[in-house]
Amino acid sequence: MHDLDAVLPPQDIIARIDARTRRIVTPCGDGEMVWRLWGEGPPLVLLHGNFGSWMHWIRNVEPLAERFSMIVPDTPGFGDSAMPPDRSTPGAIAKVVAQGIADIVPPDQSFFVAGFSYGGRLASEIALLMPGRVRTLVVVAPGGLGIADVSGAPRAKLRPHMTPAEVAEVHRENLVQLMIADPAAVDGLAVHIQDVNTQRARFRLSAWTKDDLMSSTARALEQVRVPVKGIWSDRDAFAGETRADRMAVVQAMHPAADIRLLDGAGHWMQYEAPARFNALLAEMLGLHGLADQVRERR
Repeated sequence: MHDLDAVLPPQDIIARIDARTRRIVTPCGDGEMVWRLWGEGPPLVLLHGNFGSWMHWIRNVEPLAERFSMIVPDTPGFGDSAMPPDRSTPGAIAKVVAQGIADIVPPDQSFFVAGFSYGGRLASEIALLMPGRVRTLVVVAPGGLGIADVSGAPRAKLRPHMTPAEVAEVHRENLVQLMIADPAAVDGLAVHIQDVNTQRARFRLSAWTKDDLMSSTARALEQVRVPVKGIWSDRDAFAGETRADRMAVVQAMHPAADIRLLDGAGHWMQYEAPARFNALLAEMLGLHGLADQVRERR
């Protein structure tokens, strides 16, 4: 992100980055799935988390676009995208995303796919659906590995007739509780993104069975036959002390998997520690030059 972003209002930061995108739509139920593309190079698909949108990657798309063709959707039922035609299983939703990728990435090209949290579930299903196309699957702190999320403090709730300041405080509190480890890193942009994403999230994981909620990623990963990598953070509120167990689940299924730990960050690590995350992801995908460039800018 630019130095100017430190003084710009959140809406202007988002508009600046969004203005540089190539916007593409693909079919999704009775409407469209919206994709944003930046850069040139090997295709890299990034899938956002639950109650999210492309903005979960707002601090990553521009640096990574220096070496990749970034392909970043609002997945079905989130952000600008319509509800999926079938929302009953992770695989059904992943089929819509996979068809969109097939429409965007030329058939003679392979691609990388990385999924954050809920997006890790979809990315794992896509690796099953498109095994001949996926170069590498990267799961970033995914759920669905057969291990229950840690129960933390009760979430703050939005209530009718709240003032904008009160709404912002609810989002700030929830970001500290769940998403970002360092309260000082919960800035105005993070709060604004959380507000916009929450308002526009229409799909609910409660449409799935309990078994899918608990173990869908593990079931998919067990069948995946493409290279698998994983990134976790050491202060993830959802994983807590089960972080090592989650990493071990993936390692047991894919003994050669490259699994890394990003220290000093919470669940939304790519926002809280973007330079380190971008360099780590680029390195794991074999683009060491970009990793070196990012480190030099820190």
